[in-house]
Amino acid sequence: MSVSDTAVAVAAVPAVAAVRPHSAPLVRDAVPADYPEIRGVIIAAYLQYTDLIARDVFSPYLADLLDLDTHARHGHLIVVEADGRIRGFGAFYPDASVQGFGWPPGWAGGRALAVHPGARGRGVARALIAATERLARESGAPVFAFHTASFMTDAIALYDRLGFRRAPEFDIDMAAHYGGTGTAPITALAYLRQLAPARAACA
Repeated sequence: MSVSDTAVAVAAVPAVAAVRPHSAPLVRDAVPADYPEIRGVIIAAYLQYTDLIARDVFSPYLADLLDLDTHARHGHLIVVEADGRIRGFGAFYPDASVQGFGWPPGWAGGRALAVHPGARGRGVARALIAATERLARESGAPVFAFHTASFMTDAIALYDRLGFRRAPEFDIDMAAHYGGTGTAPITALAYLRQLAPARAACA
């Protein structure tokens, strides 16, 4: 086939066939078989911060995020699928005080939110946050709360857009929490939303 014939053949292909639309994010409960893929998403999402945190802080921090057995024991694991693959993960804690970050007993919380870099801008983080907040409302918790690191500027911008309120009285020093020695403080910023209890279904 000549170059001109090839050009004609390409031009004859409908434009819709040349662009494959992404599937809409699908939120579902995680199962143990998902754990290897979830850990891959967490590692991909957090590796970009390795140069911003001292190694003696980053290593235990990442190990904490990857501890899915602990997250599952105290909470509820959620994944977001896009195009048939897990692209996002988050853990919902009905009692955030068990996280050891100073939250009052009875407050619900989110933990270990991660979005694969290849899926950013597709609503994965918003879907995760909406799902965890819905679980918090359904549990009857008065507050939904979580921390994000001060260097996670994209996450901070998202939480501000979604209307979460800063709660500086619950900020923590990540470096101290994860046992960093001689390391400058790293602030984990506290965010929260006051919740109205979910209405009971009508009989």
